[in-house]
Amino acid sequence: MRSTRKSCNEWIYCLFLIITLTGISNSIYAQTTTRIVTGVVTDEDGTTLPGAAVLVKGTKTSASTTVDGKYSIAVPSDASVLVFSYVGMTATEVTVGTKVVLNVTLKSSVSTLSDVVVIGYGTAKRSNITSAISSISEKDIKDLPVSGVDQVLQGKVAGVSVTTNGGQPGGGVSVRVRGVTSVNGNEPLYVVDGVPLQTSRNSISQDQLGGMGGQTTQSPLASLNPSDILSVDILKDASAQAIYGSQAANGVVIVTTKRGKAGEGKITYEGYYGLQEVQKKLKIMDLSQFAQYNNEILGEIAAVDGNPNYSTVGEFQNPSLLGKGTDWQDEVFRRGVMQNHQVSFSGGQDKTNYYTSLNYFSQEGTIVGSDFNRLSLRFNIDQQVKSWFKVGLSTNATRSNQRISLTNGSDAIVTIATANSPAAPVYNEAGGYATTVAVGGYNFGNVRNPIALALAREVRNIQTKGYGNLYGELSFTKNLSFRSELNFDYTAGDNSAFQPYIDNILTPSRLVEQRTSNVYYGVRNFMNYNQTFGKHNVTALLGHEIQRGMYDQLEAARQNLTQNIPAIGAGGEAGQSLGSYLGDFAMESFIGRAGYTYDNKYALNVSMRRDGSSAFGPDNRIGYFPAASIGWTVTNEEFAKDLKVLNYLKVRAGAGAVGNQNSPTANAYVTRVRLVSTAPFGQGGIPQNVGNPKLGWESVITYNGGVDMGFFDRKLEVTVDVYKKETSDMILSSSLPVFTGIGTQYNDIQAPVVNAGNMVNKGIDFSISSTNMSRANFEWKTNLIFSKYKNILNSLNSETADISRYVEYGNAVLLTRTIAGRSVGGFYGFVTDGLFRTAEELNSGPDQGLGISQKGTWLGDIRYKDLNGDGKIDQNDLTFIGDPNPSFTYGITNTFRYKTLDLSIFLQGSYGNDVLNYTKRTTEALNNVYSNQLETVMDRYSATNTDGQLPRYNQWHNNNIRVSDRFVEDGSYLRIQNVTLGYNLPVNLIKKAKMTNARLFVSGQNLYTFTKYTGYDPELGAFNGGATFFNIDNGNYPNPRTFTFGANITF
Repeated sequence: MRSTRKSCNEWIYCLFLIITLTGISNSIYAQTTTRIVTGVVTDEDGTTLPGAAVLVKGTKTSASTTVDGKYSIAVPSDASVLVFSYVGMTATEVTVGTKVVLNVTLKSSVSTLSDVVVIGYGTAKRSNITSAISSISEKDIKDLPVSGVDQVLQGKVAGVSVTTNGGQPGGGVSVRVRGVTSVNGNEPLYVVDGVPLQTSRNSISQDQLGGMGGQTTQSPLASLNPSDILSVDILKDASAQAIYGSQAANGVVIVTTKRGKAGEGKITYEGYYGLQEVQKKLKIMDLSQFAQYNNEILGEIAAVDGNPNYSTVGEFQNPSLLGKGTDWQDEVFRRGVMQNHQVSFSGGQDKTNYYTSLNYFSQEGTIVGSDFNRLSLRFNIDQQVKSWFKVGLSTNATRSNQRISLTNGSDAIVTIATANSPAAPVYNEAGGYATTVAVGGYNFGNVRNPIALALAREVRNIQTKGYGNLYGELSFTKNLSFRSELNFDYTAGDNSAFQPYIDNILTPSRLVEQRTSNVYYGVRNFMNYNQTFGKHNVTALLGHEIQRGMYDQLEAARQNLTQNIPAIGAGGEAGQSLGSYLGDFAMESFIGRAGYTYDNKYALNVSMRRDGSSAFGPDNRIGYFPAASIGWTVTNEEFAKDLKVLNYLKVRAGAGAVGNQNSPTANAYVTRVRLVSTAPFGQGGIPQNVGNPKLGWESVITYNGGVDMGFFDRKLEVTVDVYKKETSDMILSSSLPVFTGIGTQYNDIQAPVVNAGNMVNKGIDFSISSTNMSRANFEWKTNLIFSKYKNILNSLNSETADISRYVEYGNAVLLTRTIAGRSVGGFYGFVTDGLFRTAEELNSGPDQGLGISQKGTWLGDIRYKDLNGDGKIDQNDLTFIGDPNPSFTYGITNTFRYKTLDLSIFLQGSYGNDVLNYTKRTTEALNNVYSNQLETVMDRYSATNTDGQLPRYNQWHNNNIRVSDRFVEDGSYLRIQNVTLGYNLPVNLIKKAKMTNARLFVSGQNLYTFTKYTGYDPELGAFNGGATFFNIDNGNYPNPRTFTFGANITF
C-alpha cells in the first residue's frame, strides 16, 4: 500500500516537475523571441517629433523618441501592436508583424484640410458641404516659381480660368470664376485670413509718356508670399458665395495662411534661384533678307508710281554680303534672374501657437529695363488665454518695387523691336543711343530705338502694404461661442513715370508723379452655434459687419525738365498739370447662416445677407442675398452599404443670389462737379456726369447641381457640377446722342449710369483625382480638371446699344464689340475673300472703298466680302470675326513618388479661343520701307509671284491692313506648364547638421507650348483686367520660360 502511495506520489511529482519545466521553458522561449523594434516618428511635413510616446498595447512597456525622433522598444511577439502618440497629434496604432524597423507619420489632431473646408466666416466639414467649393492645399503650391498666389490656381481648379496678362514681373493676372459675370470688373473677391483685400488702384498710365499705355494693374495678391499659404478655397456658386453678398458676384477666393502647431519650434528655410527667358522669337528678317526685300519693294514702288527716284540702295545691291545685322529681339530680350528666399519660425505649446516669416523675392524681366522685387513679413499668433477665451492675430507687411515695361500699343517695346530696321545700330559712334540710319546716302529716317525707350524711360510702381486681422473668441459652452474681429488693409503707392530728353528719340522730357493712399477697415461680430444630438447636427451663425474704405490720390506732371532732372520742380510751366482725387465707401451688413445634417445622409444649408452700400442713393442702398443648398450622401444609406465598386456617392443642388456694386463711375447716383479756375468771372464748376439717383444693385443668380463620386475604396474620385449663372440689372453707362453734350473723353460730361441688360453663363465643371498605384516604395497619382462654359449677353440698355473698344494706334481702330445675342468682347472687323489675282476678279468685285487719290485697288490687294450686298465695302460690312472665349479649358497633373524621389508633371491648356494678332498688323503691314517685317512677307503678291499668299506691298493708303479675319488666329494651346523633380535627403545624413527635413528640387515652368498661334504666346489675358478687351496681342510682354533650383530645409 505504502509502495503504491509512494509510486503515486512519484508520478505526481514527476507530473508537477514536467508542468513546471514546461512553463519555464515556455517562458524562456518567449524571452528569447522578444526583439527590438526601432524607427523614426515624424509629422506630415516630414519633421521628426522628439518626445513622442511609444507603447506596446496591453502592456506597460513603453519608450519615447529622442531629439531626432528616433525610438527603440522591446516587442514580445509578431502580433504586438505599438501605439504612437504626441501632443497635438492623433494617436496611431500599428501592428508590428515581422518588421524590425517601423517608421510612423502622425497626423495633427486638428481636422485636416481634406476634412475641413474654409467657407465664409468659418469652416465646415467637407462631408457637410452642399455647394460647389474647390480647394488647393499647401502641397499643390510648394516649389512653384510664381510671384503671386493667383498664378497657383492656373489649371488646378475646374471652373476657374487663370490667364496671365503678360510676362511683366509683378504684373496682373485675369482670374475668372465660371466665366464673365459682368461687363464691369470680373476679378473675384480675395479674402486672406478673414481680410477682404482691396483692389489695387495705385498704378500710373503709361500713355502719359506717349503711346496707348499698357498693362498697369497689379493683382491684389501680389503682396502675398505664396510660401506662407496653407490652403486656398474657391467658392464657385452662389449658395456658397452669398454669405459675402454684394462683394461675391465674381466668386470668392479664400486664402488661409500657415499657423503654428503644438510641439518643438521649427526653423524652415525655403528658397530657389532661377533663370527666365522668352519661349521663342518671331521670325523677323535679318539684314540680308531686309536688303533683298527693300530692293524688291523699291522697284515695285517705282513701277506703280512711275518714279525712277526709287532705286536700289548701293550697299543693298548684294544682300548676301551683309550678314545678319542688328537682331533687335536679341537686344531687347535677356535672360532674367529670379530668386526667392524665406525663413520662417513656427511652433507652439498647449496654449500658444505662432508662425512668423520673412521673405525676399526678386525677378528680372526678360525685357531689359523691367523688374520686380518684394520684401514681406508675416506674423500669426493664437493664444488660449483661458479655457473659455482665445485671441489671435494675423498680419502681413509688404514693400514692393516694380519697374514697368511699356506694352500694348505703339510704344510697346516688343512692337518697336520687331519693326526696327536691322540696318540700324543700337549705339552711335559716340556711345549714345543711335537715332538715325543711312545706307548709301539713302536715309531710312529716325529710328525709334527700343533699347533707349526701355532703359531711359522709367515707369515705377512702389507699393507699401499692410493688412491684418485681430480676433477674440468667447466660448460660453462647447456648442456656443462669440467671435469679434477687426481687420484692416492699408496701401500706399509712390508711383512715377520719367522720360528724359534724348534727341530724335524722346521729346520732350516729362515727369509724372503720383501719390496714393487706400485705407480700409472692417469690424465684424458674430455668434456661432454647433450642436450634435443623436443623429442630428445643427450649425448656425448670426453676425453683423461694418466696412469703410477711403482713397485719395495726388498727381503732378511737368515737361521740359532742366538737365533731365527727375523732379517736378525742375520742369517748366508748359504742359504742367496738377490733380487730386478723393473717394470713400461704406457698407453695413447683417449675416445669417444655418445648417442641418441628419445621420450623415441628408444636409441642408441656408444663408441670408443684407447689405447697405454708400454706392447707391438712399432709396436703393439695401440689397438682400439669400441662398440655399441641399445634399444627399447616397452611399450612407443601408441599401448602398454593400456596393463594391462605388464607395461614395453624394448628390448636391443649390441656388443663391449675389450682387455687384462696381460702377464705371464712382458715386454715380449723384452729379459731381469739377472745379475750374479758367471761368470768365473767376472760379467755376463743370458737371462731370449726369447722376442717377435710381441706380441700384447688379444681381447675379446662380443655379448649381453637382455629384461627388468615389470608386475602388475612393482611389478614384470624380466631381461633376453643372450650373447656370444669370446677371441682371447690369450697371452700365447709357447711350445718349452726341447733341446732348454727353461724351466718353476725360473732359466730357459722362453719361448717366443705369441698371440695364442681362447676361447668362452656362457651363460644366469636371474633375478626377485618382491613385493609380500605391506601393511601399512607389506611388502614382493623377488629377484632371475640365471646364466648359458659354457666355451670352441677352440684352443691353437698348436694342441698338453696344460696347465698343478701340486701340489707339495713330488713329482709333475698332477691335471688339459687345452687343446683345453675342459673347462679351467679340472681335469685330471685315471678312476676307482671298486676293484679287485677275483683272476679271478686280472688275467684277465690289468697290473696296479706296478712291483714285488713294491709288485705288490693284491686283494683289485683299478682297473683302460685301456682306450687305450693296456693291461696296464700308462700315456696314463689319461683322464679328472671332471669339476670345475658349470652348473649354483643362489641366492634368501626374505625381510620382519613388522612395525619397518625387516627380510632378503638370499640363495645362485651352481650346477654341481666338486671338486677334494685332502685332501682325505691323509685322505684315507691307506699307513702310523703313520697317522690318516677318519673313513671311517674302511670299507676297507681286508681278513675279502671282501665287503669293500675302497681299502686295503698298506704300500708300494700305487698305490691306484693315482689321479683319486675316489677323484672327486659333489661340488653342497645350502647355507643359510645370515639371518638378524633388529629392528628400536621408534623415541619417542630415541629422548631424541638426536638420529634421531637407529637400532639393529642380523645376521648369512654362517649358513648351503646342499651338498653331504664330505670335509669342497664345496666353494673353485681359488688358488691365477688362472683360471687353481680351486675347488681343498688341505688343504684349511674352510669358517667360523659367528654370529653377531650390531647397526646403527644416531645423
